[in-house]
Amino acid sequence: MRPVSLYIPCYNVERFIARCIEGVLAQTHAPDEILIIDDGCKDATLKVASKYPVRIIQHPTNKGLSAARNTGFREARNELVAALDADCVPDRTWLECLIRNFDDDATSAAGGKLVETVLDSTADRWRKAHMSQDWGPDRTVNPPFMFGNNSIIRKSVVEKVGWYDERLRTNAEDFDLCQRMRLGGFGFVYDPAAIVSHLRQDTTRSILDTFWRYGRFDYFKQVTTIETLKRIRHQICRTSPKLMMKDWKAGRYELLGLDAALPLYTTYRDLQLLIQSSSSATPTKSEPEATKTLAGH
Repeated sequence: MRPVSLYIPCYNVERFIARCIEGVLAQTHAPDEILIIDDGCKDATLKVASKYPVRIIQHPTNKGLSAARNTGFREARNELVAALDADCVPDRTWLECLIRNFDDDATSAAGGKLVETVLDSTADRWRKAHMSQDWGPDRTVNPPFMFGNNSIIRKSVVEKVGWYDERLRTNAEDFDLCQRMRLGGFGFVYDPAAIVSHLRQDTTRSILDTFWRYGRFDYFKQVTTIETLKRIRHQICRTSPKLMMKDWKAGRYELLGLDAALPLYTTYRDLQLLIQSSSSATPTKSEPEATKTLAGH
């Protein structure tokens, strides 16, 4: 059996971590090691995780998902490194299905299918309809990108393409890494036979916030008024009507309210980001001299 390390990034996931670890321990292809990356948890996550045969690696403060992923890869002792989000429970054959894709030496990474299993609220059902994390029923070589919630990637490849971008913190780190892998000529595979069940539960506020953050993963960059207005116009004139039409045709009438609320929330967050960005860009008395010194260095 190919040895594989597995890491689970954790931040306040006491509700999920036991089911996630137990799912890993039940795998038909057992991982060589299980790493729990504690990204500054403040709840009982570590107390629960410590009951299982895992190795816990702690960040002193919350650094974000990208940093947790980098720690998982750096601490892994094997070339093949599997990742599993803490709110996911893998099918018994999940790891076995992903591993077989590495029989082809051209495969640098493989990811599986996430199935939404918690559909109690309208927000949960909206997530399934509009934020699904799979590429369909067929195995696909080099899909647009590979979702980070469940995957195996060669450690040497992550190192070669420059690790995960820690500025991204909690969103689009998987998309960003895959783009750099693609540019580097590294292939990846989507295998729908490798299935994990999603345990996430959403509220209206949390799902709208997640949708906004997916689109504004580059929040650390300076934003302009013109750019912000363009984004607001796009959400009002294109994104929301498109989602409403899709839900209307599918008979998902209960989701129309969230579709309509989306541009209101994203406009609020975009304007909030613009104000914060403008404030941070306001020069202080000491900044002009500092800039001059650096420019003349």
